[in-house]
Amino acid sequence: MTTEIDQATVEECVGSAHGDLDRVRQLVERHPALVNARARWNETPIEAAAQLGRKDIIEYLLSKGAPLDFFTACVLGRRDVVEAELAGDSTRAQARGVHDLPAMYFAAIGGQPEIADLLLARGAEVNDASQAAAPIHGAVIGRSTGMISWLLEHGADPSTRDHEGRTAPELAEALNRPDLASLFPSSRRTAG
Repeated sequence: MTTEIDQATVEECVGSAHGDLDRVRQLVERHPALVNARARWNETPIEAAAQLGRKDIIEYLLSKGAPLDFFTACVLGRRDVVEAELAGDSTRAQARGVHDLPAMYFAAIGGQPEIADLLLARGAEVNDASQAAAPIHGAVIGRSTGMISWLLEHGADPSTRDHEGRTAPELAEALNRPDLASLFPSSRRTAG
């Protein structure tokens, strides 16, 4: 017996996958097909979790049958998957994921400098941004001091603005993370 899932439930699951593991579990346990359902805005639960670097939600969804794609592998630091995809098509390093976010963003939000090295070696750029965010924003959202440092060492521009018009240091301040904001050169922190 299969029951069709209404679009509102799909959208609740995808929305919850941005940060509410308990709600995702409740919904997927009730409707297992939600694992691969697509919201009206063209996003699946695992794509939503990958966008915000929610490894706990990603792991749960994978355990329920969600596919491990290239971008999710970047978030998780799955070098085997990333290398295999790059070996098959080196242009994957410049590929875009959900919300047109560049592959480097997913390595950044996952706090994966080793994956970022692979992408950089294959032509990805540290300042490749979408309208939503740049890799430097991903590193801030992911709260990764190591990834922020890696990006800055490789020429990332912290003055790039995200979808809300915030620079990376401003985003760190908005997240109440002065420790992350302090990683940015003060001359750039006040740039506007």
